[in-house]
Amino acid sequence: MLKLQFFRHEAQSSNPIPVDLLMDILSLVPTKSIARFRCVSKSWAIIFRRQDFTELFLTKSSTRPLLLFTFKVDGKLCLYSTLQPHNPDDNSSLVATSCNSFPKQVASYASTPVCGVVLLHGWRKQVICNPATGEFRTLPRVFLKEKNLLAKSNYRDTIPKEKIVGMYLGYDPKGKEFKVLCMTASLRYGVRDNTHRVLTVGPGKRFWRPVEPKFSLVKNRNIIGDICINGVLYFGAWFEQYSTIVCFDVGSEKFRFIYTNEDHEDSYFIPGNSTLFNYKGKLALQEDSSQDGLMFWVLEDAETHEWSKHIYELSALEKDMIRYTMFVGMTGTGEFVWSSSYNGPPHSLYLTFYNLESGTFRKVNIQGFQHRFTSIQTCLDYVEDVKWLRASQWWIR
Repeated sequence: MLKLQFFRHEAQSSNPIPVDLLMDILSLVPTKSIARFRCVSKSWAIIFRRQDFTELFLTKSSTRPLLLFTFKVDGKLCLYSTLQPHNPDDNSSLVATSCNSFPKQVASYASTPVCGVVLLHGWRKQVICNPATGEFRTLPRVFLKEKNLLAKSNYRDTIPKEKIVGMYLGYDPKGKEFKVLCMTASLRYGVRDNTHRVLTVGPGKRFWRPVEPKFSLVKNRNIIGDICINGVLYFGAWFEQYSTIVCFDVGSEKFRFIYTNEDHEDSYFIPGNSTLFNYKGKLALQEDSSQDGLMFWVLEDAETHEWSKHIYELSALEKDMIRYTMFVGMTGTGEFVWSSSYNGPPHSLYLTFYNLESGTFRKVNIQGFQHRFTSIQTCLDYVEDVKWLRASQWWIR
């Protein structure tokens, strides 16, 4: 009805609706509706491509962040979302709705969303996707150091020299560009330094560019997740036998390294699994093995490697509320979140919210999933963005 009324008004009225007013109205409609409204008229399609409209939509969308859920069912990767609650009532319920699903040939798991965009990892391919609009682009293939095809008689020459150990999506807020970082590792003994690559999402030809310096690393599975904060990518690795957090500045394309073992020898930092998360705009690590309750470290100064330690003691009842759960992170409004690691009929899961200021725990039941799953990934502060509706003008270079 909205589409028909606006179409008739634009076609028949000699006094069309002012563009500023039309943009204000359209910035309030659901993202999927905007995708359909592009077909209403040429003037509407132009409005949706305007930079001031995409920025207006993102500003308003940022005030209503969502929870994004990803899980696999019969080989397909399913994406669901729902409104992210703030100070929810205990034992309240929310209904998640389906965004999209992708076959296993396209994606098997998803990375943490960055400015409304998600990097999907599949079998021999990676895809950048906007869950809100359903648009996606397949990344070009990374050409690695391959085996020596001319020396087939020598077995050692048939072994590939390197492999991809991780791909990470980042966003440069100054340049307003998305970039994908590809990290590689050596497979053959004696090959130490690897050439890592970066790809910029934008207009132009597709190609991966080498990024300096060359170095060898091993993925650190004790540090869970990757995260982009204020234009810097963070992820865990083993570098020169040290547990390390790799820092990649998306804008300057420069690496830094934070040696977690060296920085926290007195407290034996990261004895078990730890999760990267955003703490009020700073990088933080939550220790899963803490017996005191909630313990996490906040990176106060990346240059001097200065960390602050935070411990919140929990009662026996509070500890029981987060038993058998997975730590998710912290919302932009300052609430810690845990997710149940299983789901039961009728295909739902529980999220536990802990408000630091009030010291209260709340459980929220998430319903609406159409499939039963064995594991699920929960992402906080997911914000819908429509800039990728200009996909016809976007390529990957």
